[in-house]
Amino acid sequence: MHQTDKEVVQLQQFVPYRMAHLAANISVSLSKIYKQEFDISIPEWRVLAQLAEQQKLYSKDIGQITSMDKSKVSRAVKILKTKGYLIRQIDQNDLRAAYLSLTALGEQLYQNIAPKALQWEKQFLSTLDDSEHQILMHILAKLDAQVLAISQK
Repeated sequence: MHQTDKEVVQLQQFVPYRMAHLAANISVSLSKIYKQEFDISIPEWRVLAQLAEQQKLYSKDIGQITSMDKSKVSRAVKILKTKGYLIRQIDQNDLRAAYLSLTALGEQLYQNIAPKALQWEKQFLSTLDDSEHQILMHILAKLDAQVLAISQK
């Protein structure tokens, strides 16, 4: 095989790299809102947002929904609990398990952050027109389904 016959991954053209790079940049930029203004980390925000949306979840469910590993979720839960933003309630059907839910203080924190996060998203997406936004959402859904199909093989 000649030097010119080698397959080369050009990262700037490699979709998995570009998506991971974009996701990391989005996370860092968006996290400035909740880190600087509200002193919570990215994992803490993800836990907070999921509990605001779902009301009651097990830690393992939050890990699956947010794609965070068990230790990250556990640390975030511990910190949020210490700050008074969430509570653990023992599941009466399974005494080994505990549901997590937001306290009134946690709900208030979420209500303070959510409009700022949505404003950030609006500014971020303002570079797209409506049809591009719809196409992006369609493409993301297709790619999400495809990666699940590939990983189940």
